[in-house]
Amino acid sequence: MVETNMPIWRRQFWRSYWIALRRSGKDRRARHSALKISFLLAYVPAYIAFLLVTLRGQEGAFAIPLYAFLFGTGAIAFLILRRSHRRQDELLNFSLTGRGRPDTSGAGDVSPAVRRHLEERALIVGSLVARAGSEMCLRLNEVPPGLEAMARQNLNTLLRQNGLWDRLEPAEAELMSAADGRWSPEQRYEVAKWCEQLRLLRWALGVDAELMPLAHFPKVDFSLAYDLLRRHKLPQPSGPTRGCWEIRVEREISSGYTARVVAEFRGRGLMPSTPELQGWADQVRGKFLGASSDYLAGSETVGELDDATLRQLIGISHARERYAAYLVDQLSAEVPFSFAAWSKRV
Repeated sequence: MVETNMPIWRRQFWRSYWIALRRSGKDRRARHSALKISFLLAYVPAYIAFLLVTLRGQEGAFAIPLYAFLFGTGAIAFLILRRSHRRQDELLNFSLTGRGRPDTSGAGDVSPAVRRHLEERALIVGSLVARAGSEMCLRLNEVPPGLEAMARQNLNTLLRQNGLWDRLEPAEAELMSAADGRWSPEQRYEVAKWCEQLRLLRWALGVDAELMPLAHFPKVDFSLAYDLLRRHKLPQPSGPTRGCWEIRVEREISSGYTARVVAEFRGRGLMPSTPELQGWADQVRGKFLGASSDYLAGSETVGELDDATLRQLIGISHARERYAAYLVDQLSAEVPFSFAAWSKRV
C-alpha cells in the first residue's frame, strides 16, 4: 500500500501513509504498511537519540568510534531493508501482469518532434482546464479549490502568441472560441478527463517527478495548469522524458481499475449486462471484493464507494488508461500524431 522505496519528502509518501493509518483498523494490507512505515520512521531518530544519551555518559575516546560503528551498521541495515522492499515491489508489480522486468534502455530516447508536440499539448490542455474553471465560476457562482480567474481573452491571446491556436483540434477551437458562460454542463465536466491528460503529460515530460496514483483517487486540480500558463511555457523538466515502459505500467494499472469499476457497476445492477460481461464481471468482483483485497480509492475501496463516486472514478481511470495508451504509441514514434487521430485507429 505504501511504497517504502518512495522518498519520505514526497507528498505521495505521506498521503499513502495517512491512508494506511485510516484503514488499518479493517484492512490487513493497510495495517501491515502502517506498522512497517511507522517502524522505519521511528527507527532512525530513536537510534540517534540512543547514541546521544549513551555518549553523554561515556568517557574517553573509545566510545566515539564504537558508537559511530553502531550507527553505521544501523544505517546499513536500514538501506538493505529499503532495497529489499524495492525488489519486492518490482517483483509484485511485474509478476502480477505476466511481464518480465522492464527494459529501461533508451528510456529518454524520444524524437524531438514528438517531445515538442507533447509540450505544446500540455499548454493546450492546460488552457482547456483553466477555461473550464472559469466556466464553473460563471455558472456555479463559486470558486473551485485551486482555481484562479483567467479571462477567455487572456487564454486565447496566450495560445496565439505561442503559435498554438492553429494547433487546436476542431472541438478544442470551438470550446475556446465560445463566449464566456456558454459551455454546457457536459463540456464543463470534461475537465476531469483533461486533468488526467495533463497529469500524464507533466509526468511523461519530466516536469513532475511523480504521478498521483489512482489509489489516491486524484481529483480535478486546477493548479496543474496555472504554473504552465503563468510561464507561457513548460517549466524546466526535473528529469528526462519517461520511457514507454513506465507509461505502460500506468496504463496497465488504470486498465485494472477500469475493469474493477465496471465489475462493480455490473454487480450493483447499474449497467446493462450480456452473458459474456456477467461471467467476467462476477469473477472480477468476487476476486477483489473485500476490505483487505479490493482496489483502493483514497481511504475507501472500490466496493465501499457510493454510486456517484464510483461514476467519478471510472471517468478518471478510463481517461488515464486511454491517454497512457496513446502516450505509449506516441513516445515510440518518430512523427507526432494527435490523440483524436489515434482514437479513430484503435
